[in-house]
Amino acid sequence: MSQLLKRLITVNVILFVFKLSVFGQQIQPKTHLDSLYVTYPLKPNSKWPEFLEWDNPYFKAIIDPKLRQSVVTYGVFTVQEDAMVTNLKIPRKGKYARWHPFFGYPNEDAFYKDINKTLVKPDEYSKGHYSGWELNAYAVNGVLLSDTYDFNEGIERQAQNEGTELQVEYLTRALVGNKMFAKRVRYIGPSFPQVQYWKGSWGSFKLFNVDGISKNYSAVYWNLIKYGNELHAYWFPNDLTATAKLGYQHFEIPVDSSDVNNKGLIQRLGFDPQQVLN
Repeated sequence: MSQLLKRLITVNVILFVFKLSVFGQQIQPKTHLDSLYVTYPLKPNSKWPEFLEWDNPYFKAIIDPKLRQSVVTYGVFTVQEDAMVTNLKIPRKGKYARWHPFFGYPNEDAFYKDINKTLVKPDEYSKGHYSGWELNAYAVNGVLLSDTYDFNEGIERQAQNEGTELQVEYLTRALVGNKMFAKRVRYIGPSFPQVQYWKGSWGSFKLFNVDGISKNYSAVYWNLIKYGNELHAYWFPNDLTATAKLGYQHFEIPVDSSDVNNKGLIQRLGFDPQQVLN
């Protein structure tokens, strides 16, 4: 039996057993999530003590608690995880898609309803993921934790949320060999064992103070992805311009450049995202 066939059989067996164990549980999201939040507590970040760090098995994040947004969020997405996402088919509705406040923090459901009262869909303020829901959908706990207010969410304009930001998530799945998503973003290159990603917010369009919650509407959602020897950075305006029609490639910037006319991601942020989280 070839080594490739053995690996395929092993992966399929693992997926089958994993699926049985996960969906055999009767998840009660609020109680279950509170227990997860206690298991994976917040802590001050070692580089920036004024910021909070949240490390869980699915992604890591440094959060600005005053602006209520990500400074940098980090995750890894692998070939095996992509296969598990496809196999598990966790429904993106009901209890698996509801947003939850971190243990002891306020619920922001009413906040989003109120800041959208003057806007009409699709021109709305969305609950924008940093570590994408689909990139955590290889485990029930992954998707539940991904829908956590403040600690994996920021105010994101819907055009950008379903535009360039979503395209980078599709690209991530394409890069680990998912042919369906490769077609969606017209990727025809090689596949890789894993993709590392760093994401966060920068700047401010507006600071909302609604329902007792003060929260920043950032000017930019940035992305840095690494696969093989490739490293690419994207600077997405958090407004109505970063749509899927333009494409994520339109917003690529250098990773490291002191050119005043086209500064790199490191220069724009003032730090290297790869150096601030383990």
